[in-house]
Amino acid sequence: MKLEKALAEELDKSITAQEADKQYEDGNITSKFKFQCPDDNCNAPVTCANLDRPKHKRKRDPYYKVVGDHSAKCNIAKDIDPQKKSSRNTTDIYSDSDEYIDHAIRLNLQPPSTKRPEPTGKNDGGDGGESRAKSGNTPEPGKRKIQRSKTLSSLIDAFLANESYTVQLPEIGVIDIKDLFVEINGQDLSEFEDEFRIYYGKGWIKKRKGGYGFVFANKLKFGELENQPSSYLSDNQIEEGSFKRFKQSTLDKLANNYPKQIFLLSETTPYPNGDFINIWCEGPEYLDYRL
Repeated sequence: MKLEKALAEELDKSITAQEADKQYEDGNITSKFKFQCPDDNCNAPVTCANLDRPKHKRKRDPYYKVVGDHSAKCNIAKDIDPQKKSSRNTTDIYSDSDEYIDHAIRLNLQPPSTKRPEPTGKNDGGDGGESRAKSGNTPEPGKRKIQRSKTLSSLIDAFLANESYTVQLPEIGVIDIKDLFVEINGQDLSEFEDEFRIYYGKGWIKKRKGGYGFVFANKLKFGELENQPSSYLSDNQIEEGSFKRFKQSTLDKLANNYPKQIFLLSETTPYPNGDFINIWCEGPEYLDYRL
């Protein structure tokens, strides 16, 4: 979920990401994490992605990314949520600006029930498989180029099998599959980049109020804060999804003290949240686990 403006906590006013970039350069804003939803009825945390990245190293200009749940009274969420649900049912994370790259594969994060053009190979409803996704780059009217894509689950399988792939990221370019996966292993949050990455490591599934927590065993650091990062899926997210591995009955059985391998795809870095460190999860299609 992206915003045009966010409330800069240190300035106590709503500003664009471009203005935040200027204020950060002037020293008036000290952290990309000190932003909130600008609605008066909401304080959902917001990350100003790429704000702390040196300009000559940026692949994208700073932009806002909501990394938490909006208040039930938030008027902005009321406008965004219907658009988000419609988008998830009809499109993928790539846009027309992402040109066709012949040797690269794309991330297929569409819900399993979504019809896709010209599917090939095995596709078992989101738990693996490969398909061919359309690209916005059309060389001739009436024709379109078809590019290979992989679900998160099948991409994880390829990584664990040490297979070699080049992956295309939205608006960024390409990345080697080995660089796409980042093991949680005591890093400081400043070491991470605000680009799509698959964070992984040993952890546990925990039953939480209104949903399920996914807690990594190893810790991350942010200044003096050091804690095990975690993510969360609400019961509503699970009910709206079509993923066999994320049925409530399945997760209830797995919510125990036995460790699993957790894999979480996130567009932005892990972020501090009070005494905790969280990783934002958009939905079941961004999360997987191995027993």
